[in-house]
Amino acid sequence: SKIRIRWTPDLHDRFVECVNWLGGADKATPKQILKLMDTEGLTIFHVKSHLQKYRNAKDVVGSSEGECMHKISHFGIFCNSLQLKEALQLQLDVQRRLHEQLETQRNLQLRIEEQAKQLKMMFDHQR
Repeated sequence: SKIRIRWTPDLHDRFVECVNWLGGADKATPKQILKLMDTEGLTIFHVKSHLQKYRNAKDVVGSSEGECMHKISHFGIFCNSLQLKEALQLQLDVQRRLHEQLETQRNLQLRIEEQAKQLKMMFDHQR
């Protein structure tokens, strides 16, 4: 499975440095960038995807105003969609963990109650 990474500002700045050092977004290749970045956990797939987004963002700067607004709004919808999907996934994970914790608490409560009954029976028997 693919491991998702978060492009922090520092990681992105390092990416841009490498791209610029290699002659710009049009000349730099994902393999070259990956080798230069030398960052643990970063794969060729991460770099390919980020380079594609970076090139698209660069294209927006050179576009006419109408094209630019269309691309920005499309990219914004895409980003918002990804953020929403990620937020929903996090919420589902939290709900799953909470459910597991509640189940564990219920089981512990039942065991405590059972032990309390046994202790009461032992005390009653001792009398």
